[in-house]
Amino acid sequence: MRLFRRGLPHCKHCGCELEGGEEECPRCHFNPRLKGLRVSMALFMVVVLAMTALTLLGPIWIGPAPFLIWLAMIAFLLAFVTFVIAFLATPYRLGGVFTRF
Repeated sequence: MRLFRRGLPHCKHCGCELEGGEEECPRCHFNPRLKGLRVSMALFMVVVLAMTALTLLGPIWIGPAPFLIWLAMIAFLLAFVTFVIAFLATPYRLGGVFTRF
């Protein structure tokens, strides 16, 4: 198996030559869809925690309410975008987005 041959897709994580239809790299087992879904769920968890904190702190202290609402909105938008990108990702297409996670 040669690395970096022209015309064929390569894994963004290890550089392994791919045929093009794989969901996971056969060499390093890199699957950007699973990593993308994990990142999306972590961002969604931030939304849940922010809204829970807003609900619990609302009657007692209203000071952090605007911050928590903005945090929940931004985390929700990022979770949605990450979720969509995760379904389009393969090890050679958009796989580089999830190599850092």
